[in-house]
Amino acid sequence: MADKSKQELIIKVLEETKVFTQKLLRENERLRLMVAGLKKIDNADSQAERVKPEDMMGSLEERFEFTMKENNRLQKELENIKHEITKADTESQDYYSRYLELEEQNETLANLYVTISRLHSTLQFTEVIEIIKEIIINLVGSESFIILWLDEQAKEFQTIAGEGEPLNQQKIFPLGQNVISKAAQSGEIFISTDNNSQDPIACIPLKAFGRVIGVIVIYHLLAHKPAFSQTDFELFSLMAEHAASAIITSMIFAKVGVDITPYISMDNLSQMMNKV
Repeated sequence: MADKSKQELIIKVLEETKVFTQKLLRENERLRLMVAGLKKIDNADSQAERVKPEDMMGSLEERFEFTMKENNRLQKELENIKHEITKADTESQDYYSRYLELEEQNETLANLYVTISRLHSTLQFTEVIEIIKEIIINLVGSESFIILWLDEQAKEFQTIAGEGEPLNQQKIFPLGQNVISKAAQSGEIFISTDNNSQDPIACIPLKAFGRVIGVIVIYHLLAHKPAFSQTDFELFSLMAEHAASAIITSMIFAKVGVDITPYISMDNLSQMMNKV
């Protein structure tokens, strides 16, 4: 996910949260006024001098007719009150559903932020790989996956890490017509809906500097997770870019060595600024 897209996501969530809060405050005020109005009507009715049927003068038919009209009036008032209560309950349910949706969006945003921060928190190759594995296990919810490195010269994938049975099985995957190769060649994330298949349920190409350098291959989710969520798709897009750049950066750092002072000197900085 590009920086612009991440910024747009953050702005969108913040704006929606603000609008939702304003609507919620208005709804609370409306309900407060409605309750106050019902209390006012109730007090007025209790204080009003209502004519009782037994106090009326006239024939039995007239008293019966009056009683029926009064009963209809009270019935209409009761129906209006029920309608207002039902309407308020429906709107409250809608606001609660919207609240849960915003909570999910905020959780997604938090997960994305944590993922980016962790991927770029170290320059050690082994630590970067462990962080990628932890993200797949804890955030995606899979303990059956492998991380493959694309060897373009040999036209094959080499397994560099993973968890579960796939790690103990095939170590080398030749480029061909399989879903892993198709994901790498197209640069597009592959998602399968067939949980009973032996093929991977997800292939996430790792792209850096305009090239695919490897693929994260997921075979199974944890038992309590039936399918991928929207958060997972956001994480896949993020890992496709940031996991790859973190791996490449750690490899370059390993080549440079621990002492990077000569490479971050003012002379080098000045040269780079002159090229801008």
